[in-house]
Order: sequence, then structure tokens, then C-alpha cells
Amino acid sequence: MRNLFSLLICLFVSAFFMACNRGGKNINNENNALVRVGDQVLYRDELSNDMPNGLSAADSARFADNYIAQWVNDRILYDVAAKNIPDLSKIDQKVDRYREDLIIFEYKKQLLDEKLSKEISEGDLKAYYDKHADEFKLKSGIIRGLFIKVPVNSPRISQLKKWYRSDKPDAVENIEKYGLNNAVIYEYFYDRWVSFSEVMDNIPYEISDETDFLRRQKYLEISDGGYWYLLNISDYKVPGSVMPFDFAKRQIREILTNKMRLQFLVNTEKELYEKAIKDNRIEYYGSQRNKEKNKNK
Repeated sequence: MRNLFSLLICLFVSAFFMACNRGGKNINNENNALVRVGDQVLYRDELSNDMPNGLSAADSARFADNYIAQWVNDRILYDVAAKNIPDLSKIDQKVDRYREDLIIFEYKKQLLDEKLSKEISEGDLKAYYDKHADEFKLKSGIIRGLFIKVPVNSPRISQLKKWYRSDKPDAVENIEKYGLNNAVIYEYFYDRWVSFSEVMDNIPYEISDETDFLRRQKYLEISDGGYWYLLNISDYKVPGSVMPFDFAKRQIREILTNKMRLQFLVNTEKELYEKAIKDNRIEYYGSQRNKEKNKNK
């Protein structure tokens, strides 16, 4: 019965807005009301504004039903809570402080978006890496190479096994063409570092010692579950090694960006403070005045 009532509400809301759009007539708030708790009223347009787009009739009815029930429960609970909290001024103070924090946060975000749009250069990244390379240690291995997964009944498997072991241009070209027609997964990463563990997530093979495996194995051929898994490791770095610059760039960019943000906000706050002092918008009283005078000397 409640679902039927909510469905009727949803249909009425839709008809209401269609009628407004067609005729441009205003309907008073009393006719627009859905439910009242004390002196608080929930209106149809509030429900309509909060209802997600694209819901079916049944889902719209369910949403309306839950929305109205939750609104009523919240109003009842609020009325009781407001009468039983002895000092609402503390709540008002927290609300005001929260509002201030939100405004400051949004302003800082706006400043950062406007002032820090400049891209960090490759030279800046390399300079930081050269100075702090020892800080960038690998927690797990990384590799360069090639990985391909194909069904066991794919054609020319014997040739594929020869091609994937070679990094010659003709072999790479052949495997590229082969992969387009036959591969379930084909990853070419001779030119970049990738996580060894992420590659191995695609291969049904257990490794007990990652470092030992990388030092001993250049190729891996596994047939399992109707597929061939072929991995060529052309280069590797074991856990604990210093990250190559290309692999560390992403982390360095985040570090430098965060430093720029922090320094920019510190400078901005200092400039705003100094301007406020200059404009006589700040006045300290008593002992605090002496502290500020000494601090600014």
C-alpha cells in the first residue's frame, strides 16, 4: 500500500513539473506539500530534486517511499534531540566552525588550481631523483619484456615460441600481427618497467622466491587450462634495488607537487597576514601584543 502511495506521489511529481512547464502557473506551497512534522514540511520538489535520474517506476516508488520515511524519522529524532540537549549554543559554534573550514578549504583548492597549473619539468624530476635516488627502493621486482597468452589450439605455436624469445624487429613485428589475431593477452613492455607481480597475476605459476626467480629465469613457458603463457624477461630489478628513474618519476612528481602546494599555501597565508597587519585589520591585546611584536622583529 505504501509503495502504491509512493508511486502515485512520483507520478504526481512528474505531472506537476510537466504542467508547470506547459502552463507556467505557480502552485502554492500547501498544494506542493507531501508531509509535515511539527512546523517542518517536505515538499514534492525537494523529493523530485533528490531523486536519481533514470529510475524505473518501481524503483522511483521505492526511492520515494524510503526518502519520505527517512525524512519523517529524521525530523522526529531532531525534535527530540533538540529538546534534550541542554546547550545548543555549542552545536551552533561547531556548525559555524565547520562552515568556516569548508569555505577555507574551497578557497585553498581554488588557489591551488589557479596557481599550480604549471607542469613540473622533466629536468626538475631528474634533479630530484639524482639527489635522492637512494630513497627510492623497490618493494617488489620490476621487469621489462613481453608477455602473451594464447589458446593451446592456436596456429603456429612452435613459431610463436621462437618469436617471443627474440627482440629483433622482425620477430617483434611477427608477434604483433600474431597477437592481434590469436592472443587473449598481449603485453609489450621492452620500452618500460612494469611490476613483476602484476604480470605474474596472469600466469598460473607459483614463485617462492621472487629475487631468485628473476636472477635465474629469462623465459617462462607454461601450458595450463587450455592456454599457453609465454613470458620474456629482457631486464629486471629485484626487490631492494634502487628504482630506475622512469619508474620513480610518478612518485617524484607527487612529492614535488605536494611540496609546491605546501609552500604555496604557507606563502599565501603569510602574504595575507602581512597585508592584514598593514591595513590595520588585526589588533592584539595585552601580553599577546608583545609576543607578536617580538615575533615580527
